[in-house]
Amino acid sequence: MRISYFNYHYDIEGMTRGAANQIRAIAAGLTGLGHQVDLQFRRAKPPGENRQYLGFKKIGWARRYGHLPRLLLRNFSQLREEKRLLDAFQPEVLFAVSSYANFSALMAARSRRLPFVLFCDGPVEYEYSLFYSQVYHSYPMVARGVEGLNVRAAQRVITISDILKGYLMRYNVPASKIHVIPNGVDPLAFREQPPDQELQERLGLKDRLVVGYIGSFEYFGDVPQFVAMAGDLCRSFPQLTFLFVGEGKSSPQLRQEAAQAGLQDRFLFTGTLPHAQVPAHLSLMDIVISPYREDYLFYGSSMKLLEYMAASKPTLFPALGQIKEVVADGYNGMLYEPGDQETMQRKLQELISRPELRRQLGQNARQTIDRNWTWEIQTARIAKVLQEAREEYLGGR
Repeated sequence: MRISYFNYHYDIEGMTRGAANQIRAIAAGLTGLGHQVDLQFRRAKPPGENRQYLGFKKIGWARRYGHLPRLLLRNFSQLREEKRLLDAFQPEVLFAVSSYANFSALMAARSRRLPFVLFCDGPVEYEYSLFYSQVYHSYPMVARGVEGLNVRAAQRVITISDILKGYLMRYNVPASKIHVIPNGVDPLAFREQPPDQELQERLGLKDRLVVGYIGSFEYFGDVPQFVAMAGDLCRSFPQLTFLFVGEGKSSPQLRQEAAQAGLQDRFLFTGTLPHAQVPAHLSLMDIVISPYREDYLFYGSSMKLLEYMAASKPTLFPALGQIKEVVADGYNGMLYEPGDQETMQRKLQELISRPELRRQLGQNARQTIDRNWTWEIQTARIAKVLQEAREEYLGGR
C-alpha cells in the first residue's frame, strides 16, 4: 500500500518527543512490511526555534479566547497544502493522528476520495481541558464536536488502549470500528546489555545500585512523599543512587526537595536526552520505577514500560490502565496500587535486597515483550486495519 501518514505535533524535540518517536517507529514498521509511507510532520517547529508571540497573541485575552478559533481557521490553509501532498504522493489511504481542533486531514481525504483512518493516541479534548484550560479557553462543545466529527467520519479508528476506546465511544460509534493496538518497542534497540562503562564513570555510578526513572515529569506522583521514601531507602542502603532522565513540571520541585533532604548526592538528573541516548542510560539502571500519580484518566500505552522490559529490567509500576495488562505482579515486574506509598517502598526495598529476584523478573519481562509487544507485531496489526479500511472504501464506492 501507499500510505500518507499525517501528524500535527509541534514540539517534536521537546514536549512531544515521545509521540514523535512513536510515529517514526510506526512508519518504519510499515515500511519494513513493504509498504510505501509518506510521513509528514505537518506542524513541527524547526529544532531550536523559539517563536515569539506577535500581534494579538501578545494581548492576554486575545490569546486566551482566540486560540481555538485560530486553530480552526488554520485548517483551511493546511487543507490546501495537504491536497498538494496527496496529489504528489498518490496514496491509497490517508492515516492521520488525531489533533486538537484539526479536521484538515479528513477534508483532504474526502476531497481526493481516499479512505481515512484516524489514529488516536490521546483524548485531545480531555487533555486540553485538563492541562491547558488555565492558558486557553477550551470551548468544550466545539472541541468535542471536531473530535467527534473525525471519529465518526473515519473508516477505521486505531487507538492504543481499552480506556481510550471507551472514551471515544461517547461519540456514538460502533465498538467494531475502533481497534485497540497498543504501542510497541524495538527489541534490537532495547535489549539486555552490560552497563555503559564510559557513561557510568562520567556519572560517578561505578559500584552503585541505581534506581532509575526515564520520561516526562508531568505525571510524577507526590514529590514530598517520594523524597521521604527515597531518603529512608538511602539510609538503609549506602550504595543506592536515584538517576532521573527527563524534564517536566515536577522535576524542579524534585530537585529542590532532594536538596532540602540532603539527598543531592544520591539524586542525579540528566535533563532531557535524545531518544538514541536512552538505551545507554537505561543500561546503568538496576531497577526502574515510574511513580505516576492516579488523579487523571490513565489512557496511555506506556512506551517506557515496554522499553524497560525489553532491556530485561525489573520494573515497579502503579497498577494503572494498560500497565496491568502487561505486568503480572511478581512474574515480569512489580505492581502497587496507585498512591500506596507504603507498598511501593516495601516492594522497592525487596528489589534492592534481592538481586536474584531482579534477574528473574527481567528475564520474564523480555520474554513478554518478544511474544506480544514488539513494533513488528503492532505495525502488522495496523497494516491490516489500513488494508481493511481501503477494501471497505473501495467496495462502497
